[in-house]
Amino acid sequence: MKKIATVLALLASTLVVPLLNAAPANARCAPPGNEVIYVFKNKSFTYYPTNIHSDWAIFRKGGSITYSKTKTMQVSASVTATVSAEAGVIFAKASTSLGVTVGGSKSWTEAWSYTANVPADTAHKYRLHAYHYTANFSVMKKQFNGAPSICNYQNVWKSYQRVTHAPAKASKNVWRLDKAAA
Repeated sequence: MKKIATVLALLASTLVVPLLNAAPANARCAPPGNEVIYVFKNKSFTYYPTNIHSDWAIFRKGGSITYSKTKTMQVSASVTATVSAEAGVIFAKASTSLGVTVGGSKSWTEAWSYTANVPADTAHKYRLHAYHYTANFSVMKKQFNGAPSICNYQNVWKSYQRVTHAPAKASKNVWRLDKAAA
């Protein structure tokens, strides 16, 4: 009898104590860290053409083309109005997610100088063109909903927002020959 009473007391304590410590049904769950987060997907990187380029020229016998000027290079990201409203925060968070510091725009002045060989070609014209390293991505703003039936992040925007050619803050440039029909 004493054994049965001990077993029943032990069983009752394991069932009753958790019930006493349980949160009320209307209690909100705590967010895992931040109330608002940004989720990034479809990340890619490319070199995007800048405003620094030589004039077009046709090279009937081949030769070299040189660009040498002091000019301000400019690159700007293409963003939706939704992203534009929160651009500073989004680019800061994107930089962490992408592993490269990006922003909405970059401009700097330098004495640019570059030379490239051009093949003999009468059907095409050529020019030297500076390209800058940029990032492309889609972003979604999510807000934590602590309601007991949800207790998760939910989308704030209706769809992911696309950001294209967000320039790297570092001077990561390449020079290329552009080619077009003469």
